[in-house]
Amino acid sequence: MGTMSADSGDAGQREALEAKFRLWRAAHKTPSTVLDAHREVLLERVSQSMTFEGEPVAVSRLKTLLEQSGPWSKTPDT
Repeated sequence: MGTMSADSGDAGQREALEAKFRLWRAAHKTPSTVLDAHREVLLERVSQSMTFEGEPVAVSRLKTLLEQSGPWSKTPDT
């Protein structure tokens, strides 16, 4: 019986994830909306990754470096 409850818990988690994914897809129907969503979290993810690697850097520092390197294009390179 322990297996049944574990299976039902897995099914519940899967359903919750699928519902969350459906909501995300509804809000991100075009490549540009997906790109914008990734841009919103990119610097935070880079900061987290660098901290994990033992090279911590603040998001504000990454923004400064990005501004110094030039404008961040809103359109992808083709």
